[in-house]
Amino acid sequence: MDAKEKVKTETNKEKIEKKVLENEDQPEYQEKIMFLVSTTAQGAILFWCICVLSLGYIKLPTSMFGVEIPDQPRIDSTFAAGLLGNILAGWGISVGSNNGNKKKKKEEEGVGIPSGPGVQTIIIKQPIELITRKPDVLRVDPITGKDVKNDGSLG
Repeated sequence: MDAKEKVKTETNKEKIEKKVLENEDQPEYQEKIMFLVSTTAQGAILFWCICVLSLGYIKLPTSMFGVEIPDQPRIDSTFAAGLLGNILAGWGISVGSNNGNKKKKKEEEGVGIPSGPGVQTIIIKQPIELITRKPDVLRVDPITGKDVKNDGSLG
């Protein structure tokens, strides 16, 4: 009976492995379909955004093919530009590449000026005269009990 049980358990294991393999194939197929659907939708939205942005710069003629076209108001394209930027960023394309140049310029301007926590930078753009003096430090001579001035004399 041991041999029959081993054969049954082996066939059961093979059936389970086949089912597992079939189940693993389905998510890959579904992922491929979802990828194609999402890419197609993004492509359609990208095409729409480019059309809306282009229409903002194109002046249509007053009549086309014998049909009168009324005067068109200027299209607000901020929504389409936002969608376009987000879709392109999702695909790894950077639209605003000038931001990196601005950051580099700001870093170059700050060369030699320490920055970070605990550092305060004051920039004055007009001539200024600073007059400083030593602060009066109140020290007391332990022997005489008199105040000691900055120059070391007792006062």
